[in-house]
Amino acid sequence: MSTITDIGTLISRQSDIHGGCPIIAGTGVTVRRIAIWYKQSLSAEEIADRIGHLTLTQVYAALTYYHANREEIDADIAAEEAEGDRIEALNSQRKIQKQPTDIALEIPTVASYPSRREFMKLPLEERGRILERQAEAMLQHYQEDREWQELEAGDLIDY
Repeated sequence: MSTITDIGTLISRQSDIHGGCPIIAGTGVTVRRIAIWYKQSLSAEEIADRIGHLTLTQVYAALTYYHANREEIDADIAAEEAEGDRIEALNSQRKIQKQPTDIALEIPTVASYPSRREFMKLPLEERGRILERQAEAMLQHYQEDREWQELEAGDLIDY
């Protein structure tokens, strides 16, 4: 005999997780995240594959919540995009100071493009190559960085 699931228990809100945005219960995955991928034409199955710990039932619950509350979730997505645009504008105006730990990479990075929207317009394969080269450069940096090596070799203290 199969177990009956009350679909009302699949989506929750907790003020201490993502500021109270609707999430898939028991996870930190927001309905907003599922809706964004859905709007990018991913199927429920593809979304479940990308987030391996989610069941197809949980993804469909998030999509159902999105369709029932489209105005709220679309406003949340728009607010997140506006905040990203604001931060990009500050960065391009150099009001956000470069951190001393920032790595000067010789390869194109997401930050090399005027906006993340421009980066996202690149073909998926090209984005993958850029991010792969960036990850390789970061790995090399951390393998050569003495401070990181000392931190990695030391005892970590949990306060």
